Amino acid sequence: MKIRVMKSWVQLFLIGLVFCVGSSLCADQPNIIFIVTDDHGYNDLEATDLRDEVDMPHIGRLSDEGALMTQAYCTAPQCVPSRAGIVTGRYQQVFGLGSNGEGPLRKTQISIATRLKKLGYVTGHVGKWHLDPNRNTKEWFENEGYRGMADVPEEVFQSYKPQAFGYDEVAEGTGSKYWSNFDVHGNSFSNQEVNYSTYEGGAHKEKFRLRLQSELARAFIDRNAGKGQPFFLYLAYYGPHSPLDAPASLTEQVLSLSELEKKGYDNQKLTYKKSGNYAKDYTAAEVRQQGLALLKGIDNGVGELYRLLEEKGELENTVIFFMADNGAPTSPRSWDGSVNDPWKGSKGIIFEGGSRVPYIVHWKGVVKPQVFDRGVITLDAGATAVALAGGDPAEDELLDGVNLMPYLKGEKSGDPHRYLYQRYLNTASVVQGKFKYMRHDNGEEMLFDLTMENPGAFNARQDKHETINVIAAYPEKTAELRHALKRWMSTLSPDLSTDGYHNSLLDFAKKRWGLKSGD
Repeated sequence: MKIRVMKSWVQLFLIGLVFCVGSSLCADQPNIIFIVTDDHGYNDLEATDLRDEVDMPHIGRLSDEGALMTQAYCTAPQCVPSRAGIVTGRYQQVFGLGSNGEGPLRKTQISIATRLKKLGYVTGHVGKWHLDPNRNTKEWFENEGYRGMADVPEEVFQSYKPQAFGYDEVAEGTGSKYWSNFDVHGNSFSNQEVNYSTYEGGAHKEKFRLRLQSELARAFIDRNAGKGQPFFLYLAYYGPHSPLDAPASLTEQVLSLSELEKKGYDNQKLTYKKSGNYAKDYTAAEVRQQGLALLKGIDNGVGELYRLLEEKGELENTVIFFMADNGAPTSPRSWDGSVNDPWKGSKGIIFEGGSRVPYIVHWKGVVKPQVFDRGVITLDAGATAVALAGGDPAEDELLDGVNLMPYLKGEKSGDPHRYLYQRYLNTASVVQGKFKYMRHDNGEEMLFDLTMENPGAFNARQDKHETINVIAAYPEKTAELRHALKRWMSTLSPDLSTDGYHNSLLDFAKKRWGLKSGD
């Protein structure tokens, strides 16, 4: 009799557990949104703007009401590998995806969406994916026996799209064309390409790409909010990444060219030539205005999502992770108008400018307003999401992130991570607290003190960052971090590329910003 009673209680418990997992009424399962920007520099949030140039009040509200993470890192300073990390919650170097040419995302990898789907979430992807075969994945073509994109069968190509990695509802694209199973109105259909230049008789042809991505995200939320099942949305805006072709409706909302000229941006010399990145020849002032306009378009969309969540009564039941995939490029051929201040370097190199990113965690009424200055990484969004959904990221050996909620709610103190790592091509780094150790495959080593008094009030006389190599002053710390990085690198795929853009990090830093050695 006792055994039967016990079995009945166990059955009831399991039934209740299943109901909880499948219902957004369960307080332990909030809706979860990842908003990922593209090539977005650290300076360009209102809270970290050292130049007084950024007008992004809606994203500013997320940081004002939530946690502004001032020492947040991506897993690589380039789009494909960094996104592979965000999507899987795992250091992508472990499974051999270290640079753009090393895609597509391996089918063996389990996404955060797949994990959340198993825990009862409806999952959606909107915007940029960039984890499928593309013109840069030449090694994959060769290994699979294809000469190029034209040779890949449609069914093979589709097996690398978001729907193959746990996303139920998909609108994947970067411009006017989206591989979708729903449209901007929330109408469902089988997977197909929707070209919004011609869709519905051209009714959407004037809509800029960021506008379309915001409308698709709103359609997903509108379809799923308050329907008795929690949702997970991965919204990957294609901006401020080039092409720099923001319409006048956006450039009119940001600083004028004359205002930017007064701030020191040249508006005479056409340094930035018409190309795939630039709609025409641009001055520096015009490029900066374009970058600010693209960020303004994203900010407008975030404001619309915020209002929709309020209208649906879901704002306080929704956790929003806002993050960039990596820092901004800065060369005359690729600058997207975003700024990495106060950090050195850019996209494509693991100095702080390429690897430290804007990052906000917002959960109204739960995560109190704060500046969180401990080291975190984009992988933490996935681990936190799994924990919020009822899983245990600590028991998942394929998750490399940490559940941040205990730290953001004041239940835990200290650093979420002992070490944070990056490897990109022939360079690698490890961060611990204020120290960053970098190593080139040629044997060069550097140690930097990343101390910053205030993210919005950089003190150039005191906050030296990557202008001084302090390796000689801290031999014990250097030895510790050297050993930690070597141990981590021993776990990585042997297939990672060892090519690189720079033969010497020391020479690069000396030429670019006058790197010095400190005692």
